[in-house]
Amino acid sequence: MKAAVFEREGVLSVKEVETPQIRHPDQVLIEVEACSICGTDVHITAVPAGYAATKGTILGHEFCGYIIGKGADVHHLDVGDRVVVNPNNYCGVCTYCRKNLPNQCEHIEALGIDYDGAFAKYCLVNGKVAYRISKELPAEAAACVEPLACAVNGLRKVNVQPGSSAVVIGSGPIGLMITMLLKASGAGRIFLLETSPYRIDFAQKLGVADVLDPLHADAKKVVLEATDIGADFVFDVTGSQIVSSIDYVRKGGSVVLFGVNKNARAEIAQCEVTTKEISILGTWLANATFPEAIRMLETQVIDVQPLITDIVPLEHIHQGLEKLRAGQAVKVIVKP
Repeated sequence: MKAAVFEREGVLSVKEVETPQIRHPDQVLIEVEACSICGTDVHITAVPAGYAATKGTILGHEFCGYIIGKGADVHHLDVGDRVVVNPNNYCGVCTYCRKNLPNQCEHIEALGIDYDGAFAKYCLVNGKVAYRISKELPAEAAACVEPLACAVNGLRKVNVQPGSSAVVIGSGPIGLMITMLLKASGAGRIFLLETSPYRIDFAQKLGVADVLDPLHADAKKVVLEATDIGADFVFDVTGSQIVSSIDYVRKGGSVVLFGVNKNARAEIAQCEVTTKEISILGTWLANATFPEAIRMLETQVIDVQPLITDIVPLEHIHQGLEKLRAGQAVKVIVKP
């Protein structure tokens, strides 16, 4: 089969590889329908790399497909089922897994990073991380369940009420999904901060929030004038805006840190956190949120279709990666 293989720094090759075969009784073999390019894939293929992956690994972890084979111990799924996959395979027995925190598993393995992923015709995964999804949902939307499940986990950290105010920093796919979830939860005023002209225009056309460019507007002043005291919740989806987040949030409010930027460093005035009595929360991957994310898409609580800007065949995956790298796309779907 053809697959997009991470060879070494800056080299992603579309080439022929062996089709995976079921070797363990708890595995399922999936024919890939659609696989979304994640920002992590962009970072892995950058020079220098912004995220580490195992050399020789097929990338791709946000996907949907049909089960075409299963091991003898897989009883909750059948051949012919359409599924989405939690790409973070957890052991189930370490201390964190037993604390119901599988996203913090001490032995976690990431699909498309640590082992072969879904930028290919077929993908082999453990059956416990595969979830049925409606065959009626468009493949492009189904491929977005994984990032939506991560966004849902972030929103679970706080108690959004009808009329709440929120600031979301970063209008990439996750930022826009969080904004949609806030809207669906009844948030009254939502401010979306973005500096990329393409994404500013895209977010404005989407119409789910007040879009502000902090480089050309006094975003803090706008938020304060609209809320009197600052936002109830601030979500930093860039991984580098904790200082600004503390500025935008009201006393007693919550800051949720979502984005991961290992190079980000900031000097924080700790007294601001103390005297404003701010809650600062980290959120990492999905945690028991796949069923909820699937239901949201199946029942159209939110619609991720508008986020999909490009659909490309596997042979054109590099074009999709470059558009994302240049900030000229939001969600790119690969169909192998």
